[in-house]
Amino acid sequence: MRHDTKTHTFLFAAAKLSLLVLPLLLATPSKASAYADPGTGAFVYQAAYAAFLGGAYYLRKFLNRFWPKRK
Repeated sequence: MRHDTKTHTFLFAAAKLSLLVLPLLLATPSKASAYADPGTGAFVYQAAYAAFLGGAYYLRKFLNRFWPKRK
């Protein structure tokens, strides 16, 4: 199988361009027709709190493998 350097160069340039353009397209504001009820904020806080406590519990269990409690 013969590799064409022009095709390879074009594909590499297209990949670099897409890596530059895609974040800009995602960052541009657009009109959002969305609704967030008052309970949404409480849900976000609850999810963050649960993630923090779950991470702390996992970290404690993980570290207990290396430094177990003495009896």
